[in-house]
Amino acid sequence: MSVTIRGTLRLIVEDHRCNSFVKSRFVLLLFRMANYLASRNKLTLILGAPVIVFYTLVCDWIMGIEIPVKTQIGKGLTIYHGFGLVINGYSVIGDYCVLRHGVTIGNIMRADGTYTGAPIIGNCVEFGANSIALGEIEIGNNARIGAGAVLLSSLAEHAVAVGVPARAVEKDKRK
Repeated sequence: MSVTIRGTLRLIVEDHRCNSFVKSRFVLLLFRMANYLASRNKLTLILGAPVIVFYTLVCDWIMGIEIPVKTQIGKGLTIYHGFGLVINGYSVIGDYCVLRHGVTIGNIMRADGTYTGAPIIGNCVEFGANSIALGEIEIGNNARIGAGAVLLSSLAEHAVAVGVPARAVEKDKRK
């Protein structure tokens, strides 16, 4: 998928519309700019290095929100509070997902020292505060992961997962 300036501007507008917090809007604006510069081509990566470094310093180190610049994130991402948010750079996040503070989306180190893949997240997925999704799993569209849940296996569309380790308890009734 080619990253374009027009597409990036559309993503910025949609992210702005979905987030009411200034912090979330600022983080996503910086992410989209850095993502464009890092993902477009080598020239924009080199010329955009100051913006990418600024994004990393401000978001990762100061605000405590770790979203690597090449992460694939769909339109309309909503971040509530955000502090302690960690996303693996190989994760794929669909459109209109909701992330709250303390969410971790990452991979797992195997016994032999290698790593699994990262989660692939569908559209309109909602993560509760301090929830965790680890490993090479898929989370279906409109799924919800409860606060504090540790999701280690794939989750079907419209499912609600709770607990440690997380288990699906019901289908989401908000369709």
